[in-house]
Amino acid sequence: MEKQLTPPDEPRIDVGGIKFSPELVQYTCRQVAIADRSLPIVLRQLAGRRINLTYFCSGRDGDLLRSTFCVAAAAALEVDALLAAVPVDAGDVAGRPGTERIERIAGVGTLTIFPHRRSPALLGRVVASLAEAGIAVHSLCTSISALSVNIDFPRLDEAVAILGAIVDLPEHHSPFRPEFSITQIKR
Repeated sequence: MEKQLTPPDEPRIDVGGIKFSPELVQYTCRQVAIADRSLPIVLRQLAGRRINLTYFCSGRDGDLLRSTFCVAAAAALEVDALLAAVPVDAGDVAGRPGTERIERIAGVGTLTIFPHRRSPALLGRVVASLAEAGIAVHSLCTSISALSVNIDFPRLDEAVAILGAIVDLPEHHSPFRPEFSITQIKR
């Protein structure tokens, strides 16, 4: 059953396409003190283990950094072990381990709308349409060319049906889901 939530008087927005990620795990790291260096430690270790970040967005919450990233579900156990081994930082007076600074959400999927041709209305309409349908937005990031929204992986198909009411896709749009996956072999 397709839901058409956008009023018909609002024009649809032309986009080049929509793509889904494979299933991901999302991590949100919160800096607990200005001296907290746990995120750079984590990022170096992820790079050293060649764990790809399929999504990364970072910003400040007051003086403290808040960063969100996603990894393939298959890499999540390795990332969990890495996070559990992050040393307690001297900048954290409470002495919290890395795992207490991180929120983990399994079963996430990224829905990317591209290129949206700098449409100022797209972001608000996407968020409103998903919220109206009861689809939680775990995180989102936008640029001049693409809007990436992380939602529950099992709801990607439902989300694209809802967004069909607000966007116009090209006539011969490629499949939403990747048709194949490439994995780098560690040497």
